[in-house]
Amino acid sequence: MNPFQVFWQSACDTFEDLLPLTLISTVWLLVVLPLPLLAGGLAVGGAPFGAAALLMLTTLPMGTASVGLTVIAQRIHEGRTVSWGDFVAGARRHSRSGWGVYGAWLAGLLVLLVNVSFYAQIEAPIGVYLTLLFAYFLVAWISLLIYLGPLMLLQERPSVRLAFRNAFVLAFSRPLFTLVTQVLMSIIVCLSMWPPLFLLILITPALLAVWGFRATVTLIIADAEARHQARQERERASATTPSNPPATEKGRSGQIRPRE
Repeated sequence: MNPFQVFWQSACDTFEDLLPLTLISTVWLLVVLPLPLLAGGLAVGGAPFGAAALLMLTTLPMGTASVGLTVIAQRIHEGRTVSWGDFVAGARRHSRSGWGVYGAWLAGLLVLLVNVSFYAQIEAPIGVYLTLLFAYFLVAWISLLIYLGPLMLLQERPSVRLAFRNAFVLAFSRPLFTLVTQVLMSIIVCLSMWPPLFLLILITPALLAVWGFRATVTLIIADAEARHQARQERERASATTPSNPPATEKGRSGQIRPRE
């Protein structure tokens, strides 16, 4: 349950397949980033409805490319080789699940951004309080991205609702692990946008995907082991607890006899 160890193992796995992952990450960037960048430009330019429409339209490229990248991350975690064909095959096979999960996530992101922007304009103390509250929700919502993609592939039946439920359970049952992982991922993203390290951005999407998959599996295994240990402790406690002796009552002659 050490988030730094999970990061180091993920970085080592990414380095071992650096060339194919760099190609796949570059394609992911070219496919996913244009629409959000245009949406940000429209929002700054005073066209919020156009920005919202472009942000929701990002569901299609983001869902397809991200689920393909998650398939690559799963293969790396399992010790298998990866190639461009695996990325394309994964994107085609799981694109509908990707659209559902990332579409729902983008819709939630849009709602939270609107609320933060709205309450930030209120100068009263209640405005400050609600701004901080929705900013907290925004951070928590972004943290779900660590687990949503891997859960799409790991859960037995594909379900958007179940993926979000399990992501919430993982995030809030291990808040410190999730927070540290989110902070480290944010640092990597910021470093990749720093001009001296700009080329780092070409591998960042793959690194985050591999990292998120390993983090998800780590938490799932930890929770399963915790449940198993708790069950063993309950069984051990019940085995060592002495059974209650049978109730007795006095007979007419004053002798003690078992109650029937």
